[in-house]
Amino acid sequence: MNRIFTRLLAACLMAAGLQIAAAAPPVSDAASDELLRAATDILRKADADQVSELWDSGSSVLKSRMGKTAFVRATRKARLSMGPVTDREWSSVTRLKYQADNESGFPAGLYANVVFSTQLDSGRKASERISFARENNRWIFTGYAIAREAPDTSATQDTSAAPAKPATQPATQPAVPAVRQAGAAEVETAVRAWAQAWSARDVDRYLAAYAPDFTPARGQSRFRWEEERRARITSKSSIGVTLEDLVIVIDGETASARFRQNYRADTLREVSRKTLELQRSGGQWLIRRESSGG
Repeated sequence: MNRIFTRLLAACLMAAGLQIAAAAPPVSDAASDELLRAATDILRKADADQVSELWDSGSSVLKSRMGKTAFVRATRKARLSMGPVTDREWSSVTRLKYQADNESGFPAGLYANVVFSTQLDSGRKASERISFARENNRWIFTGYAIAREAPDTSATQDTSAAPAKPATQPATQPAVPAVRQAGAAEVETAVRAWAQAWSARDVDRYLAAYAPDFTPARGQSRFRWEEERRARITSKSSIGVTLEDLVIVIDGETASARFRQNYRADTLREVSRKTLELQRSGGQWLIRRESSGG
């Protein structure tokens, strides 16, 4: 069976193409807890076909980009096509900060995605992404998207109202060029690939995530730093690195990614805050600086 993911719906969002992480343990961060509660309520209403209420309580971003009639029609169609749900587990909470005049075209502010891994009554799996904008000190609903595994190519038609490739955008979809909404997703993909390489103890792929002009901490030389990292990683029998509460800020060709890092190596367990500063180079986002704390 080919894994073909079909975006069937949404009112917005800047993170089309997000990778779905394995289900993570609950986080204690108050903002993440608030988002999880809000996302769960959105899914409850979608399951109960209370779609009109979602638009009524939606953010100004949602309402400026999609009318109520189109939203209700598309949401109801997508949700019904998925069928009954037997189980859900949240898999990631991602926060994205956009500054004024950002390349995405979204108003400046804080946005978030909550992604659920969903088991369907049909035996197939899906992912559901609920998007929010921070307005008046509250997380307000901005969009809902479904991606499901399809048995054949007949499910590849995109009926989404979310930003996607221009060739498949329907008339009701906000005209947000793909190049604008790709930035945050590209940065997140690069950061998660770095964590995955570290977890896999793939030192070559891990080191390739760093830019040629990467500056190690404590005035260490690049050569000495690489030797030390290689020795530390290969000396462990197992490593696990997961990221939570990811906040990405993009400024042209540079970006910062702040997150909570859960690190496990053999019997060691550590939780820390980390910031990666990245630079776009040759179509890739590479790490130029890395710091902990804050």
